[in-house]
Amino acid sequence: MKEDAFISTAREFIEFINQQVGMYTDACSGFAGNKTIVERQVMRISRAVGSRINKMGNEIIMRASLEDPSQPDVIHQRIIKASDYIAENSKDGSHEQQHARSIIVFLYTYWEDEIRPRLAKAKGIERNQLISDIMGDLRIIRQAILHTKSMLCVEDHKKLKILSDLFPSDSLLLISYDKMHKIFVLAKQEIGRLMLEHMGQENGPVRPENIQDIAIQTTGSDPLTSCTINFITGGGISDSNRKT
Repeated sequence: MKEDAFISTAREFIEFINQQVGMYTDACSGFAGNKTIVERQVMRISRAVGSRINKMGNEIIMRASLEDPSQPDVIHQRIIKASDYIAENSKDGSHEQQHARSIIVFLYTYWEDEIRPRLAKAKGIERNQLISDIMGDLRIIRQAILHTKSMLCVEDHKKLKILSDLFPSDSLLLISYDKMHKIFVLAKQEIGRLMLEHMGQENGPVRPENIQDIAIQTTGSDPLTSCTINFITGGGISDSNRKT
């Protein structure tokens, strides 16, 4: 049958999540690359003076610019200790944390302001009737990021339904690489649950908690004519592919 507005909206959100996965992974690779480059530079300097701190007791510093420093009219950005720069770009460092927090805020906002209302409209229900535990948890995490400097208080931690094991209460949010990818998978599992429910397959052979990814492929020249939905589980593409 014709691809309806619900499936179209679900497809859009899956594609949005995939964009965030790609951007997050590339950014983390970039941070690691910057860290390696500066570490090598520091080691060369250290060998020359025999220590990371020179005879005057000064730490090695570096200049960060927005243009090639060998070219004229350089736009100078900042001067920073090399050790601080390495720490910022290290695994779980401040750059990675800032990027992960930004994605969570963006992911939840796009869901709440754009995707959730359209899914509810497609089902003929009010927005607040479309319930999602993982998105509710991301709302709480988002609140902590924006309003309490990423501190997750005890009261808010008690409200978490899915992410309570990932983030301890009364502590600063540390969003590791593994935790971020867990959130991406949980978001896709939720979309899978909503799609299975929409298609009347809640009790089918595909269980939402086993979904690792979702691929929606158009099967005709007109994207609104028909599509095939593949629920990809840990064992590969599910045998229970659904066509709309």
